[in-house]
Amino acid sequence: MNEKLQSCNRRLMFRTRKIRFSLLFMFGFLCLCTAVGCKDDSSVEDFKLPDAPVFDANKAIKVTNCLPDSGGMGTRIIVYGENFGNDTAAVKVTIGGQKARVLSCRSNSLLCLVPKKAWSGEVKVAVNSETGEEIQSGQWERLFKYRSLMVVSTFLGTTYENNTKYDTKPGPFEDCGAFENLVWMKFDPNNPDMLYIAAGYKSFRVVDFKNEYVGVFTHNLVQPTCIDFTLNGDMVVGDDQKDKQAPGLYLFTRESGYTVRQDLCPTIEINSVAVHPTNGRIYFTQYRTGELNYYDLEKGEKVTERVLGKSIRYMFWHPTGKYCYYIDNQSHQIYRMDYDEETKKLSLPLVVCGGYGYQDGVGEGAKLNKPQQGIFVKNEKYEGQEDEYDFYFCDSNNGCIRFLTPEGRVETYAGRAENSTGYRDGDLRTEAQFNTCQSLVYDYKRNCMYVGDNGNHYIRKISPQDDVE
Repeated sequence: MNEKLQSCNRRLMFRTRKIRFSLLFMFGFLCLCTAVGCKDDSSVEDFKLPDAPVFDANKAIKVTNCLPDSGGMGTRIIVYGENFGNDTAAVKVTIGGQKARVLSCRSNSLLCLVPKKAWSGEVKVAVNSETGEEIQSGQWERLFKYRSLMVVSTFLGTTYENNTKYDTKPGPFEDCGAFENLVWMKFDPNNPDMLYIAAGYKSFRVVDFKNEYVGVFTHNLVQPTCIDFTLNGDMVVGDDQKDKQAPGLYLFTRESGYTVRQDLCPTIEINSVAVHPTNGRIYFTQYRTGELNYYDLEKGEKVTERVLGKSIRYMFWHPTGKYCYYIDNQSHQIYRMDYDEETKKLSLPLVVCGGYGYQDGVGEGAKLNKPQQGIFVKNEKYEGQEDEYDFYFCDSNNGCIRFLTPEGRVETYAGRAENSTGYRDGDLRTEAQFNTCQSLVYDYKRNCMYVGDNGNHYIRKISPQDDVE
């Protein structure tokens, strides 16, 4: 009996030890996971430091390091140094002149969150008195490399009843209604606070950034679909009208505040206008005739450059004027034509990329679906190369913004979150969605892009997260 009892006790003790060991192992594993989970993507060492001494006013504050040394708003960083003390309320950390939130203070290290708009990158640690006066401070000899995440937001437009109803009306930014038929957007090159939006048979809108007001541009045209500006700053508008005897290309003079109109030449169904950046010729494409023409302002004459067959096409000059991209909306392709500076003629169009579908890739391996307005944007990474620009464009029916590199590679820049169209703001690829985006413009004054999201009746904005209200 005693032997059985002793045997049972031994088994019970063994099981108890086994359970204790399992619990200790699980606790240790959870602690390890917590420690690893708190680490920043930049492999910051574990934030495990002993209780810290208090701040000593007789010693200098030193800032010796910052890990990670780069990031954007909300990035968790550890600032290392000496004599920070242990009072989180007394310590003030600024990055790029912006106050950072201090999460923990351990005398020789601080855990904090990077604030927004910390562009200049100076890292300063100060200890304040109970009255808020600075007792002492120190600054890192290096600069924190601030990077802001790019996001999509809704810039202008108001709808209601689940985005099914809306008004179109002039008014201040907060009460300007929604937008219809956002087919073409263009900034006034001599006034970066004025954005013009051609909308075909709908209201031709004007966005005044200075006064934060959306108005209506009066034109007395049938169906204006595209806008550009001459080298003298006059506005050129193409009209998608059907009368062969009526003018279809117009000029609104800058001197008159774009109120005086000049009829340039009879033409029908204009899809795009593009002023050459050096010779000033006004190139324009036509749907039914398939013509690529230009209008010579000096001679006052229209010249047919090429006949390419019936299709909807859009033309965009490279800023140097050395070549243009020619988007064929119906074949879902982008062509390139080089410009001969001696003869002032364009080469035959060659396919750069495209074909029906959706696929990032090179050349005809990249697939598009109804590409529309595009813009050239300088890429700092290309500095010193022969071509320093990427070409961004609306891939309308794929619900995204794509870009084409000088080497002919197409990549998706924004939209198609969850491989779908729709309406959603947020991260460029993981959250943002568009619905039939048709027009696109780059704002050099505010360093952002605006997208005419036609299906959602909004003007969307692509900008650093810091700039979103």
